[in-house]
Formats: sequence, structure tokens, C-alpha cells
Amino acid sequence: MSFPKWKKVLVVDLGFLGDTVHSIPALRALAISGAKVDVMTTPVGAELLHLVPEVNRSWIIPLRKPSPPPWKNLGTICSLRKEKYDAAVTFAGSDRNLFCTGWSGARDRVAHLTGRNSWPARWRLTRTVSLRDRTQPVFEQRLAVLRELGWAGENPGWAWKIQKEDVAWIHSKNADPFLHLSISAASSPLNEWPLDDWATALRGLWQQAPRVKIFATGAGSERENARLHDLSALVADPRLQILPERLSIPKLVALVQAGCAHVGLDSGVLHLAVALGKPTVSLFRDSAGRPGWAPRGKNGWAPRGKNHQVRVSSCSCLESGDITCEGGRARCLAQIPSAEVSRMILRALPAEALG
Repeated sequence: MSFPKWKKVLVVDLGFLGDTVHSIPALRALAISGAKVDVMTTPVGAELLHLVPEVNRSWIIPLRKPSPPPWKNLGTICSLRKEKYDAAVTFAGSDRNLFCTGWSGARDRVAHLTGRNSWPARWRLTRTVSLRDRTQPVFEQRLAVLRELGWAGENPGWAWKIQKEDVAWIHSKNADPFLHLSISAASSPLNEWPLDDWATALRGLWQQAPRVKIFATGAGSERENARLHDLSALVADPRLQILPERLSIPKLVALVQAGCAHVGLDSGVLHLAVALGKPTVSLFRDSAGRPGWAPRGKNGWAPRGKNHQVRVSSCSCLESGDITCEGGRARCLAQIPSAEVSRMILRALPAEALG
């Protein structure tokens, strides 16, 4: 089966930072095949896609918790129906993505079914693709959807147009080797490592690499700001600089790109760092969907190696089906030794940062 000769494609990708990062190779593949690619996305997704040369336009759907019902987006759907797309495609099979794909007005309306869906969400689709192998990296699962439709190209990877003013902003803040650190998880506090362990790990790092500075960022929420300030108080060292206000995505991309490595948790910034080609150190508690999201080895998600070190802590909550942790503190993550994390970070550093 040959790949359809679509000239104008809408990709419905209503996710957040990590979701959007994993969609970029498929978006670029569509563009390289000859299609003009527009994307229906969230505000944070639009910020990131602004840096991807192959994306023509973003249709922005504001989402929050709890998210509004799909019919609240009818005004945007009416506008994009006038575009007369050859195809609308969604790689993530939530009801909202399927609903927007089905009512897009595109001639071909294709959805990757990744879970249970209501029949009204599937009603207007012209083709569905069954669930891809969830043990594969998420971006590979999305490319596999295109292969199911007849695409036969190679993975185009990621490409970015980072603005000069954002690069200059980073250089104005620091000239020494630095790490980017992300200590908070927007999805759940149970994905977070204790702050006192972070403080101990950083002290251990500086014993071996005293020149390294650390920029720690968050999403700007009150809770994440409090965690950053608490870490700063625990560490009490000027080599740790916290940036509590939410950075724009272009500035965050420039910051992560300029750093020696990224250190953090199961979060969207981790996937951004891998896509930018930076070494990473990440701490995960085991979960059902983790195999597709945890970074591995060179090229982002290959056999694990020096570039991407992942420490996975087995989780009794996953094994038993009952969440027994209290106070938003994951007991499984608290068992990871600080000295082990210090060693992992040291292995991620280039030689020039160790002097």
C-alpha cells in the first residue's frame, strides 16, 4: 500500500510537553512526504511547535484540569473545517482527540486507537489503526502509525530553530559548565524524589566536580516554586541557581540545549532533553506505561548506555494495585541512594566539566 498523497494535513495532538516532543518526528515525516502540516495542540504544545520548521500552523485548544468537554471547542472546529484538509490524523486515542479528528471536515480522518473509546468519539472516523507496540518508544509508536498507512521513510528525528536572543539570555547568566535540574513532576508528587536526597546528591556531585553549576527550573506553580525554594535553602550553595518563574518553552529549550546534561524525573522536560541530544539522568518509579516513555541509550530510545541513565525503582503500589504511600511521598523512590545518583550525574558530565 502506498502512502496517501496528502497535500494538507491536520494532526490532532492535544497533549502536553512530553506528548508533543514525541509527535515531532511523525510531524516532520508528514512534511517531508510533501504535506503542509497544521497541528491542533495545547498552548504549551504550540510554544514548542513554534520551534519546529516543518510545522505550518498551530490551532490552540486551552486545556486544564479538569479539562472542558469537547463540545466547548466547537468554535475552533468550525474554523478548521473551512480549511478543507485532505486528512486529519491523531496519534493519541483519547476521546477528545478522536472527536476533533472526526469532526475536522477532512476527507480522510484517521485515528490511532490507544485505549477504550466511546462510540460517539469514533463515529466520524474513516480509518482506525490498532494499538502499536507499547514497549516501543512513544515516538516510534507514532511513526509506526504512518507506516501502517504506507509511509516507508526513515525516522527524521527532531529539528529546532532556537532563537538567538534566547541563546544570548543563557550566555548572559552563566559561562561555566552547568546542569539543568528538574525536581518536580506535574503529573503526580508520587513521581518525585525527596528534596533532602536531592540536596545530598548535589553535595556529593560537587565533591568531585566543584566547577559545575546547576540551574533548577519548574512550571511556575505555587507548589513547584515552594519545592525549588526549599531545595535552595537545604543546599545553601550559590552554585545552585533556581529559576522559579515559568520559563517560556523557547527559553527552556535554549537552557537545556546549552547545559552539559539534564537531571530529573519522569516529566516532559526529560523527553525534551533527549530530543535535544543531551545526556540525561532520570529517576522513575515503575508504572504500566513506563517502557514507552523512559529514555534509553544513544539516539534517545535505543539500548541503554552512557547517554541516558535511568534508575527505576520497583513500586509496591503497581504490584498490589493499591496506593499505600502517604503525604505525597513515594516510598519506592525514597529508597534510591543519594550517592548512587551523584555517581550517575558524574558519569553524564563531559571531561571538561570535571576539572
